[in-house]
Amino acid sequence: MKKRRLLFTLIITILSIMVTKAQRIYKNIPLPQAVNGVNEEFSGMTMYGGRLYLEPQYGDHKETKLDGPFNLYSILTDSIGRVIDGRDTALTVYKTIAVKKLDLLPDSVKANYEGFEAISIANNTVFLSIETDDKYPYCFILKGKLDTVKGEVTIDPEHFISLRRYPSISNAGFESVTYLPKENKLLAYYEFNAMPKGGCGYLVDTSFNKSPEQIKAPFLYFRLTDIAAAGDGKIYGVNYFWNGDYDAYLNNDWVKKPEADISKAIPELGGKLSADPGYLHNNPYAAIVMMDSRKSKQWKYVRSFDGIKNNWEGIALFQKGALIVTDANRSSKQVCRLVYVDF
Repeated sequence: MKKRRLLFTLIITILSIMVTKAQRIYKNIPLPQAVNGVNEEFSGMTMYGGRLYLEPQYGDHKETKLDGPFNLYSILTDSIGRVIDGRDTALTVYKTIAVKKLDLLPDSVKANYEGFEAISIANNTVFLSIETDDKYPYCFILKGKLDTVKGEVTIDPEHFISLRRYPSISNAGFESVTYLPKENKLLAYYEFNAMPKGGCGYLVDTSFNKSPEQIKAPFLYFRLTDIAAAGDGKIYGVNYFWNGDYDAYLNNDWVKKPEADISKAIPELGGKLSADPGYLHNNPYAAIVMMDSRKSKQWKYVRSFDGIKNNWEGIALFQKGALIVTDANRSSKQVCRLVYVDF
């Protein structure tokens, strides 16, 4: 009887290890050499018109903020598909899209600017979210016209949206923005959503002529760093945790060392936390989560993937899964990486 129990335990352990390893696997898609450095700090991306648009947090001129040049990059989705399918080994061709008139934004935006965090495109209009200084209570969403012939986005510096952040969490903003075609609105979620009744989100009319409608965001441990809406109404998101954020995200005024609850909510972390109660102090975690619709009250865990050295901050749905990109933080401890994960 003991031998049978030991054998059963061994089988379960082996299967668990196999599942964990399978979840960590993704397809690396090498970016063109000119845009694959850690200085790019890709913080968002989106699909539009058969191309993937990549958004750096600052661009190559971080020191000039909104008064200097800022570029987006786009890559043909067909090229990405060829790398995923093994017909090519890397991406080699991309387009640069210059973002114009950022320097004409008012001082209230420019003085508190801490980089771009999300991008969405609809009807040739580009929407860009800006994270601000932690001490400033609002983040911003800009809009501009996309000219694919000239390779430009012209920002409307007089019309932008202010979103009030709550609660005040270190280095947290509205990093998750996606377009909802059936409602013709943007859905924006705050990065921290582990308050007892969930977090904060907004529905934003794309005309920018109406005040944003505040909505509830489902409860979620760790950071929500980007979202993407599928054609069937499902919402997919990147759920990322860096262990250096432990106190900011897991030991604050709303969350107090919730390892026991996390073990139940995320079973694959349960085993790790059981073996090592301090696991989250020393290890990152990354997963794709999903809601059946934007009105859903709960996120579902789809699959996890490797978080080591990968500060995952952008998602775009593609083929039978999603493309995920890193914000490398201009650090040798990080990597600049675009990958495909299937689910």
